[in-house]
Amino acid sequence: MEIKKKELMIRFSKINNQIQTQMHLKGIAPQEAIGLLEMAKDQILDDLKKGRKDIFRISKKGDDEIEK
Repeated sequence: MEIKKKELMIRFSKINNQIQTQMHLKGIAPQEAIGLLEMAKDQILDDLKKGRKDIFRISKKGDDEIEK
């Protein structure tokens, strides 16, 4: 059985009080991307409600892969 890799990468940059957004989709429909963003938002809000300070845990996994 072949494993299909799906990717949703979002980059937010803030330069001189302007926010730039870049999004990369691979094998993901726009509706699925919206669902994933909603899930991420819910997880972030839940962590904030719990008083967690390490909401964003980012580490370099590979050359261009980011792991949360």
